[in-house]
Amino acid sequence: MSTSTLHSLFRYKAWADGELLDALAILDSQQYAEAHHTALRIFNHIHVVDAIFKSNLLGEPHGFSATNTLETPTLAELHSAIGKLDAWYLDYVANLRQSDGEAVLSFNFVDGDRGQMSRAEMLLHLVTHGGYHRGTIGRLLVQCGITPPRDTLTAFLHRSEPERRGG
Repeated sequence: MSTSTLHSLFRYKAWADGELLDALAILDSQQYAEAHHTALRIFNHIHVVDAIFKSNLLGEPHGFSATNTLETPTLAELHSAIGKLDAWYLDYVANLRQSDGEAVLSFNFVDGDRGQMSRAEMLLHLVTHGGYHRGTIGRLLVQCGITPPRDTLTAFLHRSEPERRGG
């Protein structure tokens, strides 16, 4: 996978994360307490996995024993933490060389098992993993009467690069 494609995918990921976090701010946390809490837990899971893979990419211990935390952060805390980590990933992929993306790294999963993936595979995993779980959060919003954002890659590309609409 080319580094320019990875950069585009992480621009998309940061945008989709922000769009959905903004939509969650509309959800009445009193009226829909369970859905609100579940959405935060799912988004926190996405964030923890992103943090784990950042450590894997850097060859550092991640310090997690699970793919979520015991405490549930507030929406504001999560929004800030996700924004910072998304910015880190954008910088990381912007400076990634093709040969670096192809390099296979060894790491430990939270259950202690060993794994190996190329950097590009790790990065693609984060994009697809986040998309899968954002879809679940979107379904929660629908059940609470909120239309989730259109957070597809095509929507992002056509918004951020309107010249792609040309014929």
